[in-house]
Amino acid sequence: MLKLKSGRIGMYKKISIAVVVTVILVSGLYLSFKDTSDKQRDIIHNARSCFQSEQEYIEFMKTEVDFENISLKFVTVQPGNNFWKIAKENGVNIDTLIGANLFWEDLRARSGQVVIVPSEAGTIAFIDDMEEMEALAEKHNVDISEIQIQKLPFLYGFYYKFISERKPVAVFIKDAKPSAGNMTAKLAGKYKQRELFRSPLGGRLSSFFGNRKHPVYQKTRFHNGLDIAAPHGTLIGAARDGVVVGAGWNGAYGKAVTIDHGDGYRTLYGHMSVIYAKPGQRLKAGKIIGRVGSTGLSTGPHLHFTLWHNDRLLNPMDILW
Repeated sequence: MLKLKSGRIGMYKKISIAVVVTVILVSGLYLSFKDTSDKQRDIIHNARSCFQSEQEYIEFMKTEVDFENISLKFVTVQPGNNFWKIAKENGVNIDTLIGANLFWEDLRARSGQVVIVPSEAGTIAFIDDMEEMEALAEKHNVDISEIQIQKLPFLYGFYYKFISERKPVAVFIKDAKPSAGNMTAKLAGKYKQRELFRSPLGGRLSSFFGNRKHPVYQKTRFHNGLDIAAPHGTLIGAARDGVVVGAGWNGAYGKAVTIDHGDGYRTLYGHMSVIYAKPGQRLKAGKIIGRVGSTGLSTGPHLHFTLWHNDRLLNPMDILW
């Protein structure tokens, strides 16, 4: 009887040891996968750190990424081109280009630069775990069906966690805006600044900030703002909350309004046909201040828009995307 009990005790000990060893092995395996997954998540969610350079990223997108219903074009910037023109020619918006081109430091197109252009409006992101799709949908406030994942090998969703060094997986979120976390620090700063303002009107960007050939004098001169061409009489709204500090004739700007927005920001709206704003008036963003015209030194109906911060001229394209 004693022998039987001893045998049972020995058997239980062996079983207990086996269970403990199994638990330790499984735990170690889990922690190993978890550690790898966490590290990859940290890397992949800051997508740029997956790649050594912009060229490597573009090459990866060319050779590794293929979506079922979204195509990617690789457009080479030609002299005189800008990102807004490229976006318009391809039926998307500037946000879409920002979301697809992770290494941009600014929005100044350079001749010979390669631009990734998705066929639809939206943004590109990267995941390392398929379970992140739901969180990604929630983050961008879209239905998960609006997220397209790149084409992957057969049964990838079942075995990918066992791959020690797996490549980032690209997803396309339709109609979503880019995440500042996927931008360079410099561009993310400009993107946040953009949220302070709104466009004073919709129209064609006809002349940009910087040196240009003056349409009247036909000589190269510095242009201190942005020209937005629109039909005569188009309504113009304030770009941000503020106080009107000038409203009336303003030399070459013709009929113009100047608004102080606080925080050192000030804007000017020139060449109006009609002014509705009055000096001292407090305005909300979007409040109608006048209509498009061609008063002052102008060759056609458009709005001249100038932006200052602490009396220093800023390129309006930094805020009007």
